[in-house]
Formats: sequence, C-alpha cells, structure tokens
Amino acid sequence: MGAAAITVLAGSRIVEMLDTPMVSVTRGLVAGGSVVLWSLASWLIPVLVAIGWWRHVRHRIRLAYTPDLWGIVFPLGMYAVAGIYLGQADRLPLVGAIGGVFLWVAVASWLVTFVAMFVAPLRSSHSERVPHR
Repeated sequence: MGAAAITVLAGSRIVEMLDTPMVSVTRGLVAGGSVVLWSLASWLIPVLVAIGWWRHVRHRIRLAYTPDLWGIVFPLGMYAVAGIYLGQADRLPLVGAIGGVFLWVAVASWLVTFVAMFVAPLRSSHSERVPHR
C-alpha cells in the first residue's frame, strides 16, 4: 500500500508539471495509472483491516508495541497525502476528501504508535518487578 501510494504521489506531481514534450505525451497515461494504483491501495485497506481482525480478534493475539507497527503507520500517511495530491491533480474532489479523512487517521495512528513506543519499555520493566502468581 505504501509503495502504491508513493507512486500515486509521484504521478500526481508529474501531472501537475509544466508542459514539456515528455510530460505532454505521457500526462494522460500517468494520470490514469495513478488512479489505478490509488484504487489498488484503496482496495487493500479492507483487506488489511480483515487481516488485523482475524489476527487480534479471532485468534486473540495480543496487540503490543513492536517497531513493525511503524510499517503500518507509514502507508496510512502516504495514502492520505497521495489521495490529497491526486484529488488536486486530476480534479477528483472525492479522492481528495478521502485523502483528507485518512490524514486524520494517519495522525491518530502515528500518535498512538508514538505513545505506545514509550509506554512499552515501562510496562515490561513493571512486569519484571511484579511477582507472578
């Protein structure tokens, strides 16, 4: 999802470039490809939510901080920024609005992960001091 979002962002920036022979010839292809990749990234969101539900609800694997969580936060932020820029470049207000909503989701995810990063060592040191029954 992150790689698709980065590509969408790059494509959106190319679509907004001033006319040069290469940009003029490829602008339509780049704009269309960006929309396809944004659609792919959008399709991955319910898949990732379903995998998270399957892992943490169905199989009851405890959600705890690991550095791997940043690998989830980054694609959310890239998806948001890519949606905002794609909405502007291709004049797609719905895509831009979705990007704006996901920007808040990404900021909230970043804050939760950032706080969890600092709380995790405190929890582990506390659990080492508390005797197990």
